[in-house]
Amino acid sequence: MDSFVNESFKRLDSEKQERIIRAAVAEFAERGYELANTNHIAKRAKISVGSIFHYFNTKENLFLYIVQYSSEMIEEHAGKVVDDETMSVAEKIKCLLRLVVKTSREEATLVRLYHEMSSLGNQELMFKVPRRMERFTAERYVKMLEEGQKKGEVRPDLDPGLAAFSMDNIFLSLQFAYACDYYRIRFQLYKDAYIDREEYDEHVISETFQFLSGALLVPGH
Repeated sequence: MDSFVNESFKRLDSEKQERIIRAAVAEFAERGYELANTNHIAKRAKISVGSIFHYFNTKENLFLYIVQYSSEMIEEHAGKVVDDETMSVAEKIKCLLRLVVKTSREEATLVRLYHEMSSLGNQELMFKVPRRMERFTAERYVKMLEEGQKKGEVRPDLDPGLAAFSMDNIFLSLQFAYACDYYRIRFQLYKDAYIDREEYDEHVISETFQFLSGALLVPGH
């Protein structure tokens, strides 16, 4: 992440850093990379546009920094779950589902930013977008299922790599269904969302867990 940002940004107080980050996340998530305007970001952050380039040099560096910042947040939360040796695989999957729903509601702009990143038409930029988060989730989820197979919790007939890929795709679809307009509308074609929010979230978590546990886990685990 240090390669995208100048020392001048690191010397800012945490409140100002957070203000700039939040302004950039909102602009990129709402308008996409190509249409995002550094003048708008500066106005949202209550700084001069010159300051943005003083901190990041280019719009591209700012975008890459924000993507990396967002991925590290997700990495921190998910890592605490998958690395917890006191939990069974079933408990980890349910915790991950709760995390997906919670963060998608509370950090919807970050989820929309990730959607923007993953659907970029700029091929040159796509190759520069950090893939650390993707590697993190892939490696941790595969390891979680492999260890579950050794303990007799996860079905032994599954390819842990493909099973982890399928599980992660369900997590990703849920994130988009909660945070992105198109996917939210699509989600409502299958499940009416106009009921109590807490009840709705619990139903989504419960039903998705039941589906995943049936596909991944040995009965009784």
